Amino acid sequence: MKTMRLFGKKDKKSQKESKATRWFRILLWRLFVRWKVRERIAIANKWAENNRGDTMLITVGCLLFSLILGAFLTLGKESDSSDNFLYGVEPVESIFQGMQQIQNAKAYQISQLQRMAQRGQLLKNELDSLVQLPDKSHEDSMQIIIKYKQLELIVNNLEKGQ
Repeated sequence: MKTMRLFGKKDKKSQKESKATRWFRILLWRLFVRWKVRERIAIANKWAENNRGDTMLITVGCLLFSLILGAFLTLGKESDSSDNFLYGVEPVESIFQGMQQIQNAKAYQISQLQRMAQRGQLLKNELDSLVQLPDKSHEDSMQIIIKYKQLELIVNNLEKGQ
């Protein structure tokens, strides 16, 4: 009879990782034992506990030294564009120019639609005056047809524009 496993089988990748992790832990443990790291840390902690003032001076001195060294190295080299604190920020001028172009195009489109609407009003008025003439010549009839077609085109374009 088969025994039931509580945990599923581990795949080979996880087994390799666990073997590598185990090997690394064993290696570190051997190094710590050989160098007596635990004992040295205990001795250093005991000394730091007994000499709090010296510990503070050493800590502050190391921090101050690293601060001065970092400032010296930073100020000592020539500054270029990579030292700019805005380095990596995308220049926004081109974005604003693009937005301005879009707004200008919209304003132009609106003005064109307004001109077209005004032209349509003029054509309608001319067409009404031509239609109301009692005696129409051939020239008047041609003008009525031409203006009607123009008015039709303007109305279609205005409907598409809105």
